[in-house]
Amino acid sequence: MKRLTYIIFGLLMCSISLMLSCKKSFLDKKPATNLNVPSSLSDLQLLLDNTQDINRSPVLGELSADDYYLSSTAWSSLVVPYQANSYIWAKDIFAGNGQIADWNAPYAEILTTNVVLEQLNKIERNSANGADYDNIKGSALFMRAFIFFDLAQVFALPYDKNTAGSDLGIPIRLTADINAASTRATLQATYDQIISDIIKAKSLLSVDYVKNYFNRPTKAAAYGFLSRIYLNMRNYEQAGLYADSALLLHNTLIDYNQISKTSRSPFPLINDEILYNNYLVGSTPTISIFKSVGYSIDTLLYRSYSSNDLRKAVYFSINGTTINQKGGYSGGRNVSNEIATDELYLNRSECYARAGKNDKALNDLNALLSNRYKTGTYIPFVNLSGTTLLNTILTERRKELVMRGLRWNDIRRLNKEGFNITLTRSLNGNVYVLAPNDPRYVLPIPPDVIALSGIQQNNR
Repeated sequence: MKRLTYIIFGLLMCSISLMLSCKKSFLDKKPATNLNVPSSLSDLQLLLDNTQDINRSPVLGELSADDYYLSSTAWSSLVVPYQANSYIWAKDIFAGNGQIADWNAPYAEILTTNVVLEQLNKIERNSANGADYDNIKGSALFMRAFIFFDLAQVFALPYDKNTAGSDLGIPIRLTADINAASTRATLQATYDQIISDIIKAKSLLSVDYVKNYFNRPTKAAAYGFLSRIYLNMRNYEQAGLYADSALLLHNTLIDYNQISKTSRSPFPLINDEILYNNYLVGSTPTISIFKSVGYSIDTLLYRSYSSNDLRKAVYFSINGTTINQKGGYSGGRNVSNEIATDELYLNRSECYARAGKNDKALNDLNALLSNRYKTGTYIPFVNLSGTTLLNTILTERRKELVMRGLRWNDIRRLNKEGFNITLTRSLNGNVYVLAPNDPRYVLPIPPDVIALSGIQQNNR
C-alpha cells in the first residue's frame, strides 16, 4: 500500500512540474489512463501524511522580513539568486531562474488535496467509515486553505476590505485536472475560498489529536487558523472570537523553566502548544541562509529580552559575533509556521486590547509571559490601556513568535494601519530600504508560470 502511495505521489509531482515548467504543446499529451489511483480511505490518508512533501509553505516572506540579517560575505555566497535578491527586495528577484520551490511545492500540495477531495466523492460514506471519511475530507480542506493563505501572504497584496474586490489574489485551483486553466482570482475571492474551506473543515475535523500526528489538523487547529486569517484581514472581532474558541479546546502553555537552555534543539517535534505542524519550504540553500556563518538575529531584537526572560536562552545561541536561532518550535532545524497556543493567546490579547477590554488583554499577556520567565521573577503588566497596551502586546508578539513565519504578515497588516515599519539592509556599503506599503511587499510570480499561464505579474 505504501509503495502504491509513493507511486501516486510521484505521479502528482511530475504532473505539477509539467504544469509549471513545460511548454503548452507538451501538455497536450494526455497521461496514461491505466495508472493506479488511490481507491481507499487509507490510501488517501497516506497521501496527506506524506510530510516530506506536504505541509510546506513559501519561505520568501521570512527571507524578506527583519528578524535577521546577513553579513556581506554571507549574502554574496548565496547560491540561489532569487533568495539573495529577496533579501534586498530587488524588483526582479529571479535573474533568469524561472522556477522556484516557493511556488511549485505549495501548488503540488494543493494538487494532492484536490486529488484526495475528488477521490472521496467516489467512496461511499457510511456508519462504519464516517469518522475517518470526515477527518480526511476536513484535513484536505484545511491543508488546501492553509497553503492558499500562505501563498497569498507572499504573492498577493495585504488584505484591505476597501480594495480586495479589485486587487489581484492568487490562482485558486480546485481541481486535480492539470490541464485546467490557471487564472488569478481577486483578493476577496481568494479569502472567500480560504474561509469557505476552513468553515467546512471545522465541522468535519475531530476534537482529539491522533497521537504522533500533529500534521493532522483538528477542530482546535481550524479555529486557530481562522483566528490567524481574520487577524491578517484586520477583522479583530472575528480573530478574537476564533482564538477564544481554539483556546477553549486546547489552552496549554509550556513552562520554559522546564525547557533546556543548552540544547541546540530545545523543542521536540511535537510539543504541548502545537495545534498544527507546518514548515516553510526546506531546500538546502534556504536552510543554509538561517544557519550559515554571517547570519544573525537582529541585534536590537535580541537585546530587548530581559535577563530573566528565558526565551533569550531557549531561542538563541551566541556564535562569536553572531546570534543564531536554535532549533525550530516544531523541532529539528526546520523553519516552521505552525499554529500554536502562544500565538492564539497573543491574538486574543491584541483583539481584546483593540476592543478596549484591557483587563482581559492583560490577563492573556500575563498568562503567556509568566511561563516564559525564570520562576519568581516575572512582574505582571498592570494598568495599561490604549496605545501603550497595544504596543506592549505587539512587542511581545514579535519576541515570542520570532522566526516563526509570521513577521512578514504582521509587517504588512500593521503598515496598513499606519505603524510605519521601515526595513533596511546594509551590504558592501550599500543601504537597501523597504518603505511602508511599498509594492515590493508582494513578491513576483515566477516568470515560467507567467509564460505558461498568461496570468498577470505583480507590480514591483
